[in-house]
Amino acid sequence: MSLRKNYKRFGIINLVYLVASLLLFEFVSFSGVEKVATAASDDFAASPFRSSWQRTDQPIAAKKTARSWYWGPAPLAGGFYEDYAGSPFGKRLVQYFDKARMELNNPEDGRVTNGLLVVEMITGQLQAGDNSFQTKAPASVSLAGDPDNLFPTYRDLSAYYNKPGGPGLGQAVTALLTQGGLERQDSYRTDAATRVASVQQGFGIPAAFWNYLNRQGLVSTPGGDRNDVISEWLFSTGYPVTEAFWTRVKVGGVEKDVLFQAFERRLLTYTPANPTDYQVEMGNVGLHYIQWRYNGQLPGYSSPLTSIFGGAQPQWYTSTEVLNIRTAPFSNAPHADYSKNHPFVQQMQRGDNVQVIREVQGEEIIKGNSKWYQIYEKPDLFVYSGYLKKTVMPEYPAPPRTHSGLWVSVSVNRQMMAVFDGKRLIYQTLVATGIPGVGDKDHSTVKGVYNAIGGFRPASQTMEGGSRASDSYYSLEDIRYVTYFYQDYAIHGSYWHTKFGIAPQSHGCVNATVYDASLIWRLPVGTVVDVF
Repeated sequence: MSLRKNYKRFGIINLVYLVASLLLFEFVSFSGVEKVATAASDDFAASPFRSSWQRTDQPIAAKKTARSWYWGPAPLAGGFYEDYAGSPFGKRLVQYFDKARMELNNPEDGRVTNGLLVVEMITGQLQAGDNSFQTKAPASVSLAGDPDNLFPTYRDLSAYYNKPGGPGLGQAVTALLTQGGLERQDSYRTDAATRVASVQQGFGIPAAFWNYLNRQGLVSTPGGDRNDVISEWLFSTGYPVTEAFWTRVKVGGVEKDVLFQAFERRLLTYTPANPTDYQVEMGNVGLHYIQWRYNGQLPGYSSPLTSIFGGAQPQWYTSTEVLNIRTAPFSNAPHADYSKNHPFVQQMQRGDNVQVIREVQGEEIIKGNSKWYQIYEKPDLFVYSGYLKKTVMPEYPAPPRTHSGLWVSVSVNRQMMAVFDGKRLIYQTLVATGIPGVGDKDHSTVKGVYNAIGGFRPASQTMEGGSRASDSYYSLEDIRYVTYFYQDYAIHGSYWHTKFGIAPQSHGCVNATVYDASLIWRLPVGTVVDVF
């Protein structure tokens, strides 16, 4: 069947970003942290993470622009699932960078957030859910300059957290934070960068930071490089939570005057002695948070989603005869509805395959055998077991590519689909792909590397296609668990044939059983779908 959406497509972007080569170069930041460079495409735990990084930091990595990092040269480690109340399975996918953390709290919407890490470290309240917290000691971690600076730390900001009262618009920041408290620092009073340019939540933001938050520059997008706002500041940093203060810290072993301000998500520093393009930098909040929460050692990758593909699996069976499919486990039960909008399968042909949901007791057709198999729900559909044999599942062919984390593979030649965790095969099944042809008769499934755009919600939809002026038009109702991966191509449940694993059947989509389609539907937005 040709399956086309009958709703207006919105926000569908092919999230496949190709990094043509691994650009290696040495970068020494002005906070004294040496980095060896850039991120390869498979370094990212999810496609939305990759696209967020690429917008701001790919131009830096490619040496197309000179500015300080927004996230860092590459992820610090692979992604993993952190406990988080309210997320599916009570866990969310996260990945850490020098400057912050990326999060997918709800994999269905694919929206990247980056956490109130600074707030957590100042207050000692580790956020374990939207409305739940765990109490820890505030972070005694150096917030600026070299890691061995003993002052100031995030703990030292506790006394100034959420307490506005600094200079007003146009006034210079002169407060110097010392271990003994606040003193006056007039050395940069005439520096325009230190004058308050905006007041947010009662806190004055000096021009150096306000200009940085709102500046335009080269960004990398799916449509190519362009000049634009580099990053929306509320997403990048959130609101300020302290006033801006001067401090004196070692940077690369040399003492320097540094102006800093804590925001909900990030910490910004202004170092007048740095070259102009690097005077304002994001603090290494991601590194600091790892030191506070994980004692500097991130846990390894583990996915609660892997459990979806474990446990008891439906068994495939092959028909040895032509079999009627009934709505109850009896030979005189009626067939399912067969109409233009609901063409439910009526028979299995010899050699067809069905995936069995459960075994039930019904009419004894062959003496001693009253076992029937249920193959569909709502409507309930059954076949008699006596003329079925267990399907010998073919070996899944070696995919031409490997991807990190959980990803979906579709073999057109073998009419099979599999789920891998990295290189490890964790699930394989039978499908039916698009019917090949010539010209406008070619309905082959597209081949290549794509990303799951996300299952359409609710769990079923009506699909239509073809020309209304010809016999090719159709409108099919109750198509379940639809996961689009490229334009109108999708993996979805099918109820009108039992040709899985045998021959192409569709106008381009990947027909699967409803059970198998539901597994793919539950994977996060951005999951790789590799068709070969």
